[in-house]
Amino acid sequence: MKKISLLFVTLMLMFSGMSSPTNVNAAEPLKVKTTFYPVYFLAKTIAGDAADVSMLLDGGEDAHSYEMSAKDSGEVQESDLFIYQDDEMEFFVQDLLKLIDTEQTKVLESTEGIDLLAGDGHAHDHEDEEHNHGHDHEEGHDHSHEYDPHTWLDPKVYAQQAENIRDALIEADPENETIYTENATVLIDELNKLDAEYKTELKDLNNRTIVVQHAAFGYLANAYDLEQVAIAGLSTTQEPGADALAKMQDFVKENDIKVIYVDALSDNAIAQTVAQANDAELLTLSTLEVMPKDALENGEDYFSVMRTNLEQLKQNQ
Repeated sequence: MKKISLLFVTLMLMFSGMSSPTNVNAAEPLKVKTTFYPVYFLAKTIAGDAADVSMLLDGGEDAHSYEMSAKDSGEVQESDLFIYQDDEMEFFVQDLLKLIDTEQTKVLESTEGIDLLAGDGHAHDHEDEEHNHGHDHEEGHDHSHEYDPHTWLDPKVYAQQAENIRDALIEADPENETIYTENATVLIDELNKLDAEYKTELKDLNNRTIVVQHAAFGYLANAYDLEQVAIAGLSTTQEPGADALAKMQDFVKENDIKVIYVDALSDNAIAQTVAQANDAELLTLSTLEVMPKDALENGEDYFSVMRTNLEQLKQNQ
């Protein structure tokens, strides 16, 4: 009996020792690489702690003019899922995708299936300008915007992107479906709440024409019955010619424009020149294309910046 008991104990210790490495080498979380802040915010909020979400343009780079590096393709290839805004925003992505194995790293264009506004920078009464988001992109992109990519500035459209990202996370990591579903539901509810705040607060705005330096606010204008008049185009790298600048100065003066909106992270020299035509005030209106690291560290996020934008828009009297 003593020999049998000793053998039993020995076997138990052996099996216990064999099982311990499994606990140490637990499955790693899903690795998700995103491009820039609006996409990162959705993915991180929906994933929570269930996935490892990081941002490719984490140094405050402009997604419009970003140039891909060899390091970028390596980081994307090491990920399980790569999420970007769309081909109208991150022009570099099409070249990047040629360098990676998309069987190993799944790819999501987050505006897939969403109707996008035409890329002309206008957004007032434009039902006839909305287009279904197609994907017949020719090689050698000329860096012009067929569609406006700044969808995140309309919370309702942004919520559609959230659904796309939720579904991609679930497909890549079905074991955490409950987490992704619950987090997405909370996020979409918050986006609907933000949309309601905008509608209520801007309902009685007297001056519904907003003059902006960068034509990024088409979705916001379209959603809340505003008219965007832009000094420059959809890309932050576009600048108006001398004739266009003179016409904008005349517009500001003739329409007694008192506020011109600029992004605090952009060069405001051109807007300042236009503002001088009528002694207009420059106020900030964030495009949210870039979120500085210090702002993130101070607790700023999509919702706080959008609510600051709302307060600034209410000054357009």
